[in-house]
This record gives sequence, C-alpha cells and structure tokens, in this order.
Amino acid sequence: MKATLLIKNIENLYTCSEDDIILKNAFVAMHHDRIIDMGVHDPKEWIDDATRVIDARGECVVPAFIDCHFNTPDDRLDGDRMRKESDALYLMRMNGILTLISRDPQMRRRELFQEVVISRHIPKIPIIQGVPQEPVEPPILLSCGMNSLPHKMYSMQPLAFFLHVYCGIGAYCLLKAMTCNPAREYGLKELGEIRIGFQGDLLVINKPTIEAYFSEVGVQTIHRMIKAGIQFFPYIMRS
Repeated sequence: MKATLLIKNIENLYTCSEDDIILKNAFVAMHHDRIIDMGVHDPKEWIDDATRVIDARGECVVPAFIDCHFNTPDDRLDGDRMRKESDALYLMRMNGILTLISRDPQMRRRELFQEVVISRHIPKIPIIQGVPQEPVEPPILLSCGMNSLPHKMYSMQPLAFFLHVYCGIGAYCLLKAMTCNPAREYGLKELGEIRIGFQGDLLVINKPTIEAYFSEVGVQTIHRMIKAGIQFFPYIMRS
C-alpha cells in the first residue's frame, strides 16, 4: 500500500495529541481518507508514481477546525433560512472549519468537504464565542457564535487572535480549542488530531508556527485544505 496523498517538509506538524507532540521537518502520509504514517523519518517508502505530493516547506500543518456551536439561521421563510445556512457553511469552510456541531436535527449534513454533526451534549468546558467579560482559563472550546452574537463571524481566527494577543492564552491551547478539545468533548472519533488511523482532515497554513497564525488578523493564511484525504482548496487534488 502506498500513499495517495503525502505532505512533506512540514516546518511544524501540530498533532494535537494528548501529549501535545509537535514534529519539526515532518511528513504526513494518507491512503485515501486515512492517515497511514507520519513523523520525521524518510517518507519515500510511501511514494509511487500515483502519489500526490505536497511540499509544505516553511509552513505548518494542523488538524482541520471544528466549530462546536452552529445554529440554524433565524429566518421565518424556509427558503431564506436554507440560503443563509448554505452561505454560512461555505464561508466557514473557506476559513478551515470542516466539521460543525449543532443541536438542531434539521442541520444534519454530510458533504464531501464539510460535515454538520448533531449533538445535544452539554460540554463540561466553556464555549467562548465572543470577547470574554471575565478571565479565561484553558481548556476551552471556541466557536464563531453564529446566531448567538449580534454580528456574524465565519472564522474563529479573529477571536483566537484577541485571546492570544490581549488575554495571553497560548497559541497551542487555542489550537486545541478548535480541534481536539471539541472532538473529545463531543465524541467525534478519528477527528481533531493528526494520528495514524485517524481521518485525514488537515490544514496547511502559510506560516511556520501556529503562534504566527494567531498573531495577525484579516489575512488569509490557510494555504491548503484537505478533507478525508482529498485536497479541495485552493483546487481539488484527487488521488
């Protein structure tokens, strides 16, 4: 078995594992939708003529983001609601949010590059959706706060920027609030981490570290998005 997609020369690979492993000058190999290997050793054993290879030199790789509080747009007309819902999901996907959690059963949706999961679970750790009024202590969950705030945000990065720069929360803690924390809290098996056997939902960020990603706002630095082992942004790269 060879890799169908392989990312090499990763400056920093943030696994979001329980032991917070960060691999430098690393690679990730995927066979269709699953991660089959990762590390800092030579990945050539996984490559053949059919393997799509991505060079992430100078970039970092993280698990795809998970928003844990997505609600149905509040519209009386079903047509308007469905249109706004579709627009919101698209904009969130373009900001790296490839999995969303909702309490509304009407929101269940599984598309090729994004999924809405239904759960009525009440998390044990706080969900931060806007600028906090009191000090915040990790672990936390982050959300865009759709329909919970007067403004509409389709990315968690601006909130993470504020929490990192003005509240002093570590970048890795914020990354986990967008990836492994919601996956574990809501029982999303095989998501939220970069681990052998897990689903290949990954983001390639055009920054060497996650600290650099959370240190500026208003700039699109997500270079590539991969869902279930298929790169779909900036273009579809199929195996």
